[in-house]
Amino acid sequence: IIYAIYKNNKKMKLFKKNFIYLLIISSVYSYIEKDIVQSLPDYDYKGLFYSGYLSSSSVKQFHYVFHESDNNPENKPLVLWLNGGPGCSSLAGWALENGPMKIDINGTFKMNEYSWHLAANILYIESPGDVGFSYIDSDMSYDKEINDDIAANDNFNALIDFFKKFPNYKGRDFYISGESYAGIYIPTLAYKIIKYNKDVIGSKKINLKGILIGNGVTDYNHDSNYASIDFAFTHHLTSYENRMDYNKYCLKEYDETKCNEVLNDILDNLDNINVYDYLKECELPVTETGERDYFSNYYKRCPWAFKYLKKKQEELRKKLESIKLNSNDINISKDKKKLSSTPLCFNDKPMTDYFNRDDVKKALHVNIDIKWEMCSDAIGQRYIIQDKGSIWAYPTLISSGIRILIYSGDTDMVVPFNGNQGWIENLNLGVEKPWVQWKAFDDKNNVSGYYINSARTIYEIFQK
Repeated sequence: IIYAIYKNNKKMKLFKKNFIYLLIISSVYSYIEKDIVQSLPDYDYKGLFYSGYLSSSSVKQFHYVFHESDNNPENKPLVLWLNGGPGCSSLAGWALENGPMKIDINGTFKMNEYSWHLAANILYIESPGDVGFSYIDSDMSYDKEINDDIAANDNFNALIDFFKKFPNYKGRDFYISGESYAGIYIPTLAYKIIKYNKDVIGSKKINLKGILIGNGVTDYNHDSNYASIDFAFTHHLTSYENRMDYNKYCLKEYDETKCNEVLNDILDNLDNINVYDYLKECELPVTETGERDYFSNYYKRCPWAFKYLKKKQEELRKKLESIKLNSNDINISKDKKKLSSTPLCFNDKPMTDYFNRDDVKKALHVNIDIKWEMCSDAIGQRYIIQDKGSIWAYPTLISSGIRILIYSGDTDMVVPFNGNQGWIENLNLGVEKPWVQWKAFDDKNNVSGYYINSARTIYEIFQK
């Protein structure tokens, strides 16, 4: 290659320039070559993708998976995907939702015909530190501190490191997407990018084009108990009396004791409801004998949500002892730090089993000593959720001109659509296109959903 350059360039100056360029390209390629996934066990995907670590700080290493689009990747945008929690792995999005293959209940991967990598280059980052295969190489308490502001800064630093690893994606149209608590992660990261772009020259700017947020937490005046309880009441999952008592004791005439009592009644009614999709079956934990396992982590993580838990635990203990099972074998852990935060009614065993295989860890180039969990309870316990949410960032996001898509499923009652509607309406943006049917794939017969286009920008409102 060097000889060819020399032969075709009579001026040595041009030769030196091209030679230096080749050295840079060569060093960058060797930097990312070690992250190429040559083959992943039981994952029959033949396209090129990467897995490795991005440096968020001197002690924080964030695991990433990056899929270049199968079709003309050089002409496709870059999309970052973040799952929520806080403390849940973005590999859930990769393996269950929008990755090239989806894992089923039996732990088998099957091709995903709706994979996002068909339309874009998709980057998944496990965030924050200590989530999934990401880790913090420090025992210092200040390195372990985590809140919404720190998460935004850490995600930004990891993204900058990605562009160092993949410089050919600098300047590429860039979008940030995700769901649930990523409704906090995404706007705060976008806000940081917009502020960063104002202070750097053109070649260093991040070409942020838009954000996409599904059932995202945004404003706790709307995305909170009120929205969930309103959803439960309007979908006949709790009683009229509970709704009235909640309005009275939790909103109008606040009484902490009575408010907690009515909340416990409502939550106890939702014991076997899949709160992430109330129309789907709730995968409840059972013992080896088929009894509901009231000693499982499912209940121990939030015992306050189950009014009769202690009574049912005692009944279960007696029943197991009556059939001559040793009660010491019952899984009763008192160490909260060892409990995982698997989403309610969700079976994460196929993913947990797969990602904890040594051969899978080696193929993904991750720390083999890390025990992968879908959601980290340790992060959940030390994560400080800030009251300001992410609604404060929207004036800047909208006035910047980036595109914003807020979308919600209508069966999720954890961060339900009515909460999203509430805070969006509260922005007083006006309407460009009113409530109208949306039909996917130009299907004229089946309605896939509804949408509204907002008209005025917050910038215009704030100018007045």
